[in-house]
Amino acid sequence: MKNSLLLLLLAVMTFKAVAQDTICLNTTIKHTIKSEYLDENREYWVSLPLKYSDSLTYPAIYVFDAEWRFDLIKNIAFDLGANKKIRNSIIIGIPHMDWENKRGQDLTFSQSRIEYDGEKVDSTWYTDSNSGKAMSFYNYLIKELIPDVDKNYATNTHETLIGHSYGGYFGGYLLSLEHPFEIIHMYDPSLWYSDGEVIQRFKKSNYNKTTRIHITYQPKPEFHRGKIEEFIQELEDTESIILSKEFYENDTHNSLFLASFYEGILKTNP
Repeated sequence: MKNSLLLLLLAVMTFKAVAQDTICLNTTIKHTIKSEYLDENREYWVSLPLKYSDSLTYPAIYVFDAEWRFDLIKNIAFDLGANKKIRNSIIIGIPHMDWENKRGQDLTFSQSRIEYDGEKVDSTWYTDSNSGKAMSFYNYLIKELIPDVDKNYATNTHETLIGHSYGGYFGGYLLSLEHPFEIIHMYDPSLWYSDGEVIQRFKKSNYNKTTRIHITYQPKPEFHRGKIEEFIQELEDTESIILSKEFYENDTHNSLFLASFYEGILKTNP
């Protein structure tokens, strides 16, 4: 009897010693932050890699438009990490609460007077209700969300940002601000917004932070494509930027997302 109790005690102690190691089944963990910068509660979603352990540290991949993109990215990244095609990573999904208004507020820094095809628009198109509040969202991301992730999970300094469309524009705009990202993916970024303000800010920034950038795009409309190619030229001329790019001639603005992520993550996060 004493021997049985001793074995049971040893088993419990052994379990406790390894309890911080987690065999993850690719589930989603939800967190809520009461944001001072956004003056509201915001969720973020987390997916951990296979055999996550607090005794190790992991790269973090932050994903905008989590409502549509998080499940896709976490499943691909989980599989690639488990099969040693990329580094095992923690995936953080950032939802925007509603597509019609809040997403545009989160991801744009101004109110554009031009559309993606180059057509001028009046002040009723982009207003306070649907755009131009990204500086508040930037402060939430940098000063609240990322520190909360770092507090709750075993992250390291290798941080990636994934943005498509407005999210890609936001990623480009970050290059003129202080940011922690080692890698930024921009998929068909909306660089037409405010007639290429991202490009003009980058030209003036004297950017010197070593950053890997993966940028993808498709051919239509011509004005949109032209702004992206102008930005690519600026990136190629910048010594601190390690650039990879892909032009998807037969894809659309939305259909290029899957290939952009899969091919891009293998290039930037091996």
